[in-house]
Amino acid sequence: MWKQVMAAVLGALGLSAFKEGPLEFTAEEKKTIDEATKKDGFADKFMKEYNAKLDLDGANEAIDAFMKEQGISPGPTTASEGDEDEGKNPATVLPNVDASLDDKLNAVIKDSKKLKADNKKLAADVKKLKILPEADDPEIIKGNMNKGNIKHSATHLFGIDASYNEFEGRPWNQAAKQASLGQKITAETNWNQTANIEKLNQDIQDYFRRDRQQLKPTLLDGLQMKRYVTMISGVSDELIWGTVATGEITQSLKRQYLPKNKVKFEAEKGKVRDIQIDMLFEGYELKKLEKSYLKNFANLGIKDSNPYKEVFVRYVVNEIMKRARKEDKIVMGRGVYFNDPERGVPGSFMNNFDGFLKLIDRARDEGKYKTFKLGRPTETNIDDYINNMCEKLPYEIRILPDLQFVLSPYWKRKYNDARERKKGVNTNYNGDTDFVDDFPNIELVTYDQLESMDFMYITTKDNEYALTDKPGEDGFIQFEKDTRNIKAFGDYKLGTFIAMFGRKQIDGTTGYGNQMFFSNDVALVVDTYIPTAANDATPSLEIHHSLVIGSNNTSATNITNLDDAIPGKKVYLLGDTDTNPSTVKNNTNIILADGDFVLNNGNLLVLNALPGGKFIEVERKTVTTDEEVVQVVLADGATTADALEGRNFITSENAAPTALTNISNAVEDEEYTITGGSDTNATTIASSGNFFLSAAITLNDGVFITVVYSNGKFIEVARG
Repeated sequence: MWKQVMAAVLGALGLSAFKEGPLEFTAEEKKTIDEATKKDGFADKFMKEYNAKLDLDGANEAIDAFMKEQGISPGPTTASEGDEDEGKNPATVLPNVDASLDDKLNAVIKDSKKLKADNKKLAADVKKLKILPEADDPEIIKGNMNKGNIKHSATHLFGIDASYNEFEGRPWNQAAKQASLGQKITAETNWNQTANIEKLNQDIQDYFRRDRQQLKPTLLDGLQMKRYVTMISGVSDELIWGTVATGEITQSLKRQYLPKNKVKFEAEKGKVRDIQIDMLFEGYELKKLEKSYLKNFANLGIKDSNPYKEVFVRYVVNEIMKRARKEDKIVMGRGVYFNDPERGVPGSFMNNFDGFLKLIDRARDEGKYKTFKLGRPTETNIDDYINNMCEKLPYEIRILPDLQFVLSPYWKRKYNDARERKKGVNTNYNGDTDFVDDFPNIELVTYDQLESMDFMYITTKDNEYALTDKPGEDGFIQFEKDTRNIKAFGDYKLGTFIAMFGRKQIDGTTGYGNQMFFSNDVALVVDTYIPTAANDATPSLEIHHSLVIGSNNTSATNITNLDDAIPGKKVYLLGDTDTNPSTVKNNTNIILADGDFVLNNGNLLVLNALPGGKFIEVERKTVTTDEEVVQVVLADGATTADALEGRNFITSENAAPTALTNISNAVEDEEYTITGGSDTNATTIASSGNFFLSAAITLNDGVFITVVYSNGKFIEVARG
């Protein structure tokens, strides 16, 4: 019955209602069907049933096409009387529908089912074809890219005057022109010629450098770039940002013309620095890797014994570049620039360029802005501390829109914790906030590079910039083959810039009203160091107040004074060698609490610079040594030691000659040390039984032997 009803409705409405997909009758169509069937609501029921049974892909299109072929009239005709086979003949459902339509419709549905099966088989065949390799002789395709809409000059693709668009020496550009004009492609490129490959690589780089004017996303390591930092490109050396300082201008009524428009122009300079990446991959080392590891990396597709291993080198370089991007982000925060082009050893990435914190530190030293004298925050006062900083802002600054309060993630968490303790029981408490209480225009902005620091600052959201010459240039690495070796290298430029700190007014006014940058007064960039020259007895603090000292020395050196200090600023001296360390001497220039201090590797001395060029010790730290060894004392006459009590033993004075024969409860591959504690009847250990030694040993006072337990024996490791 359903097929007949469907065919009858189809004939009543014509083809327009039966589109691809589910039915959605209009109100007029529903009225037509209800009137034809003389039954209200029939159209809605039919539509619901039709959509439920719609399970054949393409069935509607096939039915529409078939009925169009048959020339079936879209409108109903007069019904014939006396039909007896009601329910089977479509004409009994709707008036005067072609009685042969039922058989025709069955044929269409049958064909549709066959089509569906054929499509299913075709999809399976396509899936198999996808994994087959391309044919050796691909078809030459004649392109037609809206010819006439694309214009070219006689010398350049698209008429754009750029090296990478030239036709001369670039058959790939000629082929692109032919395709865009609907011509047969005749320009061919010989990809076996190294010159073509090198030129194409250079063109890609030129295009990337010229046309990609945006900051490359570099979130590969989890560290975040500072929010509200704008990228300025095209800076090859310096960026000059002008500001104007003025004196008073208005005055009361007077007889004479008395101008007082004092104006001074000042400039804030931003610098970009050259950064280099140098890598060397030695063929000998790559060959060893090939034997043990390379062929296990199936995704690299290494199948042969090519001595250069380019595939692997490029894979490693890609991983190394992730590290390079991480270093860039760290330096943007805490870097301190140090220029040493004649060095003979690689320099620290922390000295690539000045980061934001160094710019702030230098501006503070130069008096470009005044700090709030607040000391260090604590977990208990952090909410009042932050709000107090905001209250100290000049009123005309405090009400500006889009201010940012920059702090470490740690202190933001503690701020919200303190708010919860104080306001958590209030009915209007809304949980953690991203804005300072009572200051909806001041956003709390966290910065990863401030983590573990107490420094905080307030400025506008458009005051900090990253500088570069060509965006994306940091991702370009050149490869050069040497005999069995590969060199990989790249160059790019980066820098940071804060446009406005403050200025000194001509009329000598003081206060915070001339600033656009505000901060607390805690120390900055104390753990970023710059190196000192070899054997320098009076290192300079002109560039930075944290120095790493010793590794460049050719002989042990005494430091008797420090040059270019800023009074009141702390100085940090860190040793980085045990070979030729420098020693800070206690004298009239450097006043030390506990005498001379040797800057061995890891030792740190903190001084305070006093007026008059003197320094006084604030703190000294030596490298932490291993935890003090706890020795288990063996009893008089003990012939065994117990590993459950420890791994280090010391003998006692024995009443009679004593031989140690075993260490009970020993653990496989664990080392044990036995030290002599007395010369009286000193304990002996023979190379026999449980012990396998290079020779027997007598453990006189201070004499020791270290053994490792392996395969049931205590085997000698060291003695002394």
